[in-house]
Amino acid sequence: MTKPSSWGGRFAALLLLPVGLLPLLFAAQRPIPHVPAHRFQDWSTRHTIYSQTGTSAAIEAARSDPRAIFRWREVEQREFQQRQLRSFALFGRRPPRRFPTRASAIMQSDWSISLGTAGTAATMYPAKYTFDVTAIPSCSADFVVFPVNAVGSATQANLVAFNNLYSGTAGGTGICNRTVTTNDTGVAATVLWSYNVESTINGGVPTSPALSVDGTKVAFVESAAGQAHFHVLAWKSGDGQVANLQSTRSPVTLSTFSATAPAAGSGEATDLLLATVTATGSDTLSSPYIDYINDLAYIGNDKGSVFRLKNVFCTTAACGTAAPTIDTSWGVQGAVTIGGTCTGALTAPVLDFNNLTVYVGCADGKLYSISPTFVVKSLAVGDGTAAKIYGGIVDPPLVDVVNNYVYAVSGSAGNGANAVLVQAKVDFSSSVAVPIGLGNQCNLHSPTPNNAYFTSITSTGVLMYIGGLGTTGTVPQPCTGGSNGSANVFLYGVTFGATGKMTAGAPAKSLNLGGGPGYEFAPMTEFFNSTTATDWLFYSAIQSAQTNLASSNVTAGFPTAFTAVTEGVGTSGMIVDNNASTATYPQAASVYFNALQQNAACNNNANGGGTLGCAVKLTQAALQ
Repeated sequence: MTKPSSWGGRFAALLLLPVGLLPLLFAAQRPIPHVPAHRFQDWSTRHTIYSQTGTSAAIEAARSDPRAIFRWREVEQREFQQRQLRSFALFGRRPPRRFPTRASAIMQSDWSISLGTAGTAATMYPAKYTFDVTAIPSCSADFVVFPVNAVGSATQANLVAFNNLYSGTAGGTGICNRTVTTNDTGVAATVLWSYNVESTINGGVPTSPALSVDGTKVAFVESAAGQAHFHVLAWKSGDGQVANLQSTRSPVTLSTFSATAPAAGSGEATDLLLATVTATGSDTLSSPYIDYINDLAYIGNDKGSVFRLKNVFCTTAACGTAAPTIDTSWGVQGAVTIGGTCTGALTAPVLDFNNLTVYVGCADGKLYSISPTFVVKSLAVGDGTAAKIYGGIVDPPLVDVVNNYVYAVSGSAGNGANAVLVQAKVDFSSSVAVPIGLGNQCNLHSPTPNNAYFTSITSTGVLMYIGGLGTTGTVPQPCTGGSNGSANVFLYGVTFGATGKMTAGAPAKSLNLGGGPGYEFAPMTEFFNSTTATDWLFYSAIQSAQTNLASSNVTAGFPTAFTAVTEGVGTSGMIVDNNASTATYPQAASVYFNALQQNAACNNNANGGGTLGCAVKLTQAALQ
């Protein structure tokens, strides 16, 4: 059959088609229903690394983790947008604005809301939920959850969520701005819900929360009095929301718990004591790590034990309606207690979906691995002892699932000679230690790779960023700031070789950030701006009342300058959301964190007086 050259010819050809194919042909022309693409950002998305290149087996294993899907979907969307822009430039047409794009990434002051007598603990993170990353950012459905490290009460929440996030005036009127009333500033986020979840220990929430994939549930740990309780909350919109929409100080108290999996939107929670006959203790550093495919959670405690829980969000057929319980098939009655010297606090565990091994750091300065058959191995990173108080590992390891590396840091190594960043093969068969400034002065916190790392670890320009002290000077002890220290703080860039191995020896790149009272860095956060093809780095000094939150443009490589503002005495861990174009969606490109020890009132403070915790959003338009 020759190709029809006119509509009449096409119609004639259509008549020749088998009758059974006609419904399929016309059905193919109907609009395909849009399915929202959910996404969460939490502490764990910073600690599992999924680059675009690697072995087929590793990439296939990574597909078991939605964190990998989120990362690769972002890359695919960016490449799709770039192809669109090239196409529209070629044919002279205007590109569509359907898909949100990352926008200019210099920060500016925006809203902050009081969390009460405390906020999110230093180095811990809020968690952000985006209802649909392929549509216009949602004022009602997108939200961020802040854990509060304070004992709850009728006027003090320990878990709070906000929506109407994309509000503000600096740099453009936010898409979520509302009419100003006596009960609503109209230019700040609003309380979506506020809870005081208190078990028998009546504790705070000292670590980071984790969200279900659909965002309807939150998993978190309450800790106090030498115990830790694991909760899953099925939050209810409006719980704890009062007339003043920026007030968090009238939380709903949950002290009676559901014996079954709480239904989405019920406002109910479960309660599980993290203890077995061989393991119990408080939890001050270990956030829950979720295996979403198998509905499992891994959590450490302050006495060297790692627990595995099942039926976390009750998403598997085997769960039925069961509440979370300790998985007694794992370890000894559901816990692996690391022997040797690790009797102190554990970091959050991280699961490698390629080898199904769990990695966790300990106060003794060692990185531990727990195999699927519960074989425990260790790798010395720091020299945590009574004399080397900063020699422990206090942040979770970074696990590169695709390239088979794990990274860990410690504030003291080599008998206190320096802090250290270690890259190790996942089986601990080899490792590289990079000295970072002065040792045994401060804790060292999580590094972050640049965007080139995510493209390919063997590509040109791959760097790992980390903050630390210089190699000379003194620091007040303990590391809480003060004017009597003389050591400068530095941003370091560690380079990689052609095989993806870190370069040994002192970092090849460094930027002197100057002196002052802040010497300990919050975890590093990297953010790639696909709209301008700009790679940005966000970093903050802890315990500094001066300029303490900075950004640097690292697109062309290691930076030579930075721009900084003051947020309390530094920030908690930072979450960068699924950002949108500021020209199209003002205020929708954001960074979220807690301003530590913010003694002055938050700029949208609805609670009166001073505060020690402020939930903050910075947009990415002009650092102020």
